[in-house]
Parts: sequence; C-alpha cells; structure tokens
Amino acid sequence: MNAVERIILFGSWGLFIAGGVAFVLWLAASARKTQQVREHGLPAEATLLRLEPTSMLINKVRVYNSLLQVRVPGRPPYEVWLNGRTHDWNVQVLEPGLDLKVKVAPDDPNRVVVMGPLIPQNMSNLTRLLQQPEGSLPTADPVKALKDLQRMAHEGLITDEEFERKKAEILARL
Repeated sequence: MNAVERIILFGSWGLFIAGGVAFVLWLAASARKTQQVREHGLPAEATLLRLEPTSMLINKVRVYNSLLQVRVPGRPPYEVWLNGRTHDWNVQVLEPGLDLKVKVAPDDPNRVVVMGPLIPQNMSNLTRLLQQPEGSLPTADPVKALKDLQRMAHEGLITDEEFERKKAEILARL
C-alpha cells in the first residue's frame, strides 16, 4: 500500500469516526433539550389529530409521525408534527381525538414533549373484550380486526397468548 492509498484509507476512517461522534453529540443534545422541556416547559394540552406509522423501528418499537393540535393558555391553538416512538407517552390506546398533557419549550413552540394522556385511560373495556367467549365478538372486518390485534400485541397491550387466542377466533370467522 503506497502513501496515497494510506492517506485515503485513514482519511476515510477519520471522516467515518468524526461523523459518528457528531451523531452521538447531536443525540445527546436532543435528549438534553427534551429533558429541559419536560422540567421547565410551559404546561399545555394537545389533541392527537393524525397518527401515521413509518417504516422505521427503533428497538423493535414503531416510529410514528403524529400531528397534534397544541393549546397553550393565552395563545391561539396551532399544529405541530412530532416524529418518534409513542411508547414514551404512557398511553394504552392511541387513536386520533386523544387529549394529551404536553409541555412546550418557551423559546420554541414547535418543540413539544408529550407527558401523557390528559385523562387516565381505563383498560377495563379492552380487558372485557379480550375475556369475551369465542363467537361473541362483533362481526367487524376480520382484516381490520387482525391489524388492530397485531398493533395491540406490538405495543405490548396484550400478551402473546391473548394474541394467538384472538387471532385463531378471528381466522375461524373467515
């Protein structure tokens, strides 16, 4: 290997390492800003208007694009798109129309951190649905029912056994 090849090789590795370090520093700064908003942000409310799953997974958890209508006291409502994992929101059932507690950065109204649901969610309806005997489920679209069931399993709302049992019931209706 001649000197020029070594320079190119080491330069490439240097750029790769510098890029990795810059990315880690960016992640740390973003996490620090999020924590500052959690601690010192303006309390507000938001309504989930749209929830679009992306094809990206982080640690096997789906990343979503979420459109929120944010309402800060004394200011007109506005819309903000968030991109991230919704498992941090402490929400059991996630659907448009859900009202959320949020905090907004005082210096950047587009930096919003979801703190959780405005009204604690009651899981008794979901538990009742899962405990219904076979054949007593509503005759909804089985494809949609399977998708909803898979989403609930992926988000950890139901166990693997509950998923398999309900999947078998839905497939038996076909």
